[in-house]
Amino acid sequence: MKKAFTLIEILIVVAIIGLLAAIGIPSLIGARKGAEDNMKQVNISAVNAAKDQWAIINNKATGTSVVWTNIAAYIGNNITNQTQLTISGAAITLNAVGVSATY
Repeated sequence: MKKAFTLIEILIVVAIIGLLAAIGIPSLIGARKGAEDNMKQVNISAVNAAKDQWAIINNKATGTSVVWTNIAAYIGNNITNQTQLTISGAAITLNAVGVSATY
């Protein structure tokens, strides 16, 4: 006698796999979005700290405009240009000293 899966057994397995996918995929998408948001906050904090360090060392007042070459040495982690802080196509925007950087 030949042993094989019945059509009902195969349909049950496919239904279970579909149910698990329906539950899991939205969770993975949400986790990715959360990770991107957290990384943006980390990058903004690093840029703001670098701007503050540059302003203190060079006696710059609040409101002084900043360019990337001014603060690149204070960023750390081998970040050499602004495009290395791009996340999902969004680039970080430097603002004046005392104003938080944004995405």
